[in-house]
Amino acid sequence: MNKLNFLPEYSKLHSGKIESFLAGLLYEVSVEEALSEKNTLIDVRTADEFKQGSIPDAQNYPLFDNMERAEIGTIYRKIGRSAAVAKGLGFFEPRVQEFLSSISDLKSRQLVVYCARGGMRSASVVRLLQHHGFHAAQLQGGYKRYRSYVLQQLDNPVPPLIVLHGRTGVGKTLLLKYLPDHLDLEEFAGHRSSLFGAINKTPQTQKNFEALLAQKLLELPNSQPVFIEGESRKVGKVFIPQALADAMKNGTLVYLHASMETRIRRIVEEYSVCDEQTFLETDSILKSLQMSMGKVKTEQMRLWLRQGEIEKIVHLLLVDYYDPRYQHAMRSYKYVMKLSAEDLNMAAEELVRFRNSIINSRDSILPATYNKTLN
Repeated sequence: MNKLNFLPEYSKLHSGKIESFLAGLLYEVSVEEALSEKNTLIDVRTADEFKQGSIPDAQNYPLFDNMERAEIGTIYRKIGRSAAVAKGLGFFEPRVQEFLSSISDLKSRQLVVYCARGGMRSASVVRLLQHHGFHAAQLQGGYKRYRSYVLQQLDNPVPPLIVLHGRTGVGKTLLLKYLPDHLDLEEFAGHRSSLFGAINKTPQTQKNFEALLAQKLLELPNSQPVFIEGESRKVGKVFIPQALADAMKNGTLVYLHASMETRIRRIVEEYSVCDEQTFLETDSILKSLQMSMGKVKTEQMRLWLRQGEIEKIVHLLLVDYYDPRYQHAMRSYKYVMKLSAEDLNMAAEELVRFRNSIINSRDSILPATYNKTLN
């Protein structure tokens, strides 16, 4: 049996038959429809395209590898669409059964397939899947349309923010996990927003960071305060969108504090030097501090690293590096509340009560304002 039994003429690479197959109406869905929980998203772009930016929770089933895609693109530009389609088919034809087998577990799901711009790659896969009994639709406009949607979402007004500040190691990120309605920018970025922030993490690209952020913002209430950790404009290598950065600057600021012992313990637990790769990364970062901390202190920390004295390294970094910089950067900030973070459960309870007081005071003001307007 021909591997392309859904269209036997494909084996002849006849351009007229190919164009006939690709022509006609194809069931398309909008970005908003595609993001429904009932759908499973299938990204048929190359692995590199997928890595640079994708839709959260999408699964990657590349139609071509990078070299094949580049060759097809060259043919498209120099010869034309039909020749490019034929070349693509030549690449894909031997892998059709493997592709169908790899995706067979999803046959009962509603699939939404996308490529870069909602073009030939996703269209041909949707037709292939439909022929073999899958429930499949094409994402209108492809990833490019989704990317525009994300940028529009990030330009929208941000909910009011309660911004948690405090020195390194105080437990801001840990505390977020105890709180309702929060944004964890470091989780989205795959980075702890510090010199050592990428250790044991997988940093995200800017596009993926923004996609995860937009997804979370859509899940949060529009009018009730949302908790967030105070950050600079950059988290690792990604930038916080301007609208969110402005909302953080104008938010309600809370200062968290904890003892030096607690801060050291939390940092040591978070930044575990557990293998050779982590050791080498940590040593390299310590070496890079020579200009700012001096050779003597840098070499002392590297010696402590070899001896496994991580607590001593953390203490020196806090006292001589992080705390002075934090004090300088935050000197003009005004906090509405200062709160101990020694006990994260107690701190979370206090913050939830504080948030509820904001909500209740706002709700009590609104009816009076409304009545005054009527009169």
